Amino acid sequence: MEKEKESERVEEIQHFSHPHSLAVFNDEEQSEKSKEAHCTACLELLLGCPSFGCGECKFYLHKKCAEAPSKISGSPFHRKHPTLTLRLSSISCDLCKQTRKMFKYCCTSCSAALDIKCALLLHNMVEDFREFKYIGHEHPLTFFENLKDELKRVDCHWCQKPVIDSVYVCLNCRFYLHKQCVRLPTQLYHPCHRKHLLYLQDDSLVCRLCQRDHWSLFYQCLPCKLDIDIECVRSRPGSIIEYNSDHEHSFTLLVRNDPFICDACGTEGNYFSRICSTCHIMIHEKCISLPRIIKITRHHHYIFHNYFFQKQDLESHGCGICLSEVKIEYGSYKCFKQDCNYVVHVNCALEMEMYDIIDQVNDEDEESIENLAVNSSITCVIEMNQEGEAAKVKHFSHDHDLTLGNKIKEDDDQRCDACMLSISTSFYYCSQCNFLLHKTCAELPRKKHHWFHRSLTTLNLVDIYKCDRCRRLCSGFVYKDDEEYAFCLRCVGTSHTLICQGHEHFLFFDFKFRGQCSGCGATCENGGYKCKDCSTFALDVACITLPQATRYKGDKHFLKLGFHEEHDDPEQYYCDICEEKRNPNYWFYHCTVCNNSAHPKCALGRYPYMKIKIGITFPYQHHRHYHPLISVKKSYGTCSYCHQLCQDVALECTVCTPNLTIHYDCWDRYSLRVC
Repeated sequence: MEKEKESERVEEIQHFSHPHSLAVFNDEEQSEKSKEAHCTACLELLLGCPSFGCGECKFYLHKKCAEAPSKISGSPFHRKHPTLTLRLSSISCDLCKQTRKMFKYCCTSCSAALDIKCALLLHNMVEDFREFKYIGHEHPLTFFENLKDELKRVDCHWCQKPVIDSVYVCLNCRFYLHKQCVRLPTQLYHPCHRKHLLYLQDDSLVCRLCQRDHWSLFYQCLPCKLDIDIECVRSRPGSIIEYNSDHEHSFTLLVRNDPFICDACGTEGNYFSRICSTCHIMIHEKCISLPRIIKITRHHHYIFHNYFFQKQDLESHGCGICLSEVKIEYGSYKCFKQDCNYVVHVNCALEMEMYDIIDQVNDEDEESIENLAVNSSITCVIEMNQEGEAAKVKHFSHDHDLTLGNKIKEDDDQRCDACMLSISTSFYYCSQCNFLLHKTCAELPRKKHHWFHRSLTTLNLVDIYKCDRCRRLCSGFVYKDDEEYAFCLRCVGTSHTLICQGHEHFLFFDFKFRGQCSGCGATCENGGYKCKDCSTFALDVACITLPQATRYKGDKHFLKLGFHEEHDDPEQYYCDICEEKRNPNYWFYHCTVCNNSAHPKCALGRYPYMKIKIGITFPYQHHRHYHPLISVKKSYGTCSYCHQLCQDVALECTVCTPNLTIHYDCWDRYSLRVC
C-alpha cells in the first residue's frame, strides 16, 4: 500500500532536450549520488533544489531550468531580432563570455546567444532597467548593481580590469564600463599639464609619464602630442616624492616641456622627469623602479645597475647585447665579477623580460649556474685512449656502448643521429647497430639554459619534433622545457653575437627585428641578427643555422655554402638541381670541383634535419583531427589536405574511415604543436 502511494507521488515529464522521460524528485527524495550531480542546463549542483532527472542517462535539470520558457521575445539584449530560442549549445555567451555546453537562448537569424543564467537575469530585470546615455558610446548603457558571478568574469572596456560590484553594459555590442570609469570627466585641466585642456580617448599609445606602450584609457593634449594613461592621472595628481631602493635619496616629480637624457638608462625623455637634487641626476618616471640586480639570459653572471662608471672603468665600453657604445656618463648594468668587463645598456638588459630579478646575491647560486653546463650526457666512461679521450662510453640516448672513431669513407654520407648533419670529424659509433654521434654532440650538457629562453631545458632523443625557434621539422636531440618548448641543436649552438662568413662585421640578435633577411629574402618574423655597422644587412635564424657544407644525395663532393657570386654572367645564376634561376644576392651552395650551384632548399632536400622512419606513431593536433598518425610508405592515393598525389613517405590515420592521409609538408603547415 505504501509503495502504491509512493508511486502516485512520482511524476514524469517530457522535455525537448532529452529523449527519455524525466522523473520529479524533491531534495529529501534525492539519492546520495544525484546530490553530487549538476544541472545540464545551468551546470550548478542539484543539492537543495527541486529537480528532474533521468537516472539511466545521468541527465538532470533544476525545476526552474526545466520550466524556463522555450522562447524569449523582446529582449533588450538583442533588439535586432525579436525572438531568442532555448537549446543545448556550446556557443559562447555574449554577456559573460563563457564557452560551456549548457542551455543557451540563441537567435536563429544571427550568432547572438545568452546562457540560461544571463538570459533569465536580463529577462527578470526588464522592467527595472536603468539606462544611461554615455557621451563616449553610441548606444545607451544599462546599469547593473550587486553583480552575479556571471558578469564578474568580464573586463572593463576602458581600464581593462575585471568588474566587481557594478557595471554599465551596452546590450547591443557587449561594451562594459566600471561605474567609476563612466563617471570620468571627458575633459579636464591637470597639474601635470597646465597649458592646455586634456581630452579623454581610448587608444594604444605610449604614456609620457610611465613610458608604457599599451592599450588603455588616455587623456590627450593634441597640440602638444601629450598622452597620459588613466592610472597615471589617478595616482599622480601633482609633484609626488617617491623613494627608489636603487638610490639612497628621494626623487621629486618635475614637469617641464623640455627634452632631457635620463641618467639611469641613457635614453631621451620629455615632459616628465624625476630629479634628485642631492646627486644632481634626472631620470624617467619608469626608471624609478629599475631592479638593482638581475640575471639576464645572455650572460652567466649577475649584473647590477650603476648610475655612473667607476674611476677604473673610464674607458670605451661596448654593450654586450647590441654591441654599440655604452656611454660612461649615464646609467648601465655591469657584471658583478671583478675580472669580467661585461656591460650592457639598461634597455638592452631589460628587453623582452629575458631576465630574473635577484633579491640577494649568493656566490653558491652563481657557481651552480655555471656548473650546470658541464653536466655531460655521457653517463659512464668505459675506456680511455692514449690521448686521454674517452674511447668507449655509455650514453643516455642509446642502449649499447659507443666507441670513438675518426674515419668515414669519402663517398659514405653518414649522418649524426643527434643533429642530423653529415659526419666528417671525430664521432662515436655503435658496433651493434647503425647509430652515430658527433663527439661534440655526445658531450653536450644534459641540462642547459639558453640565451634566447628563460626556462631550464633538458636534452632528449625523439623521433620527430618542430623547433620553436627556426620552425623546422627535426629528429634527433632536442632541448625541451617543462612547457614543451623544443629547440634543435643548430639553434642551441648559435650565440647571440657572432661573425658569420660572407660578412665582415659583428652581428647581434634583436628580438624585435622584423626586416628582410639578406641571406634568403624572407621576413624575419621572430627577430633576426642585425649588423651593428651596416643598417641594411640582417639574417634570420634559418640562414644563420644553415650547415657550412652538405652532400647532395649520391654526389662525391661536399657542397659549400656560398655568399657572393664572382662572375657577372646572368646565365650562370641558376640552380643545377631544380634548373630554375637563382637570385645572385641570396646565399647558395656550390661545388668548386664540379662548378655546380644550388638553392639551399634544393641542396639540403625537403627534410634535411629529420630521419623519416616507417611505422612511427606520434601525436597530431589540429582542430579537424585528433587521432595519432603513423608514418607509412605511400605510392598511391592523394593527400587529404592538398589533394595532390602521395608518392613518398606520408602520414596516415588508421582510425578514420576512409583512412586519412597527409603529406609531411601539409602536416607541418597545419599542425599546432608537435610533442
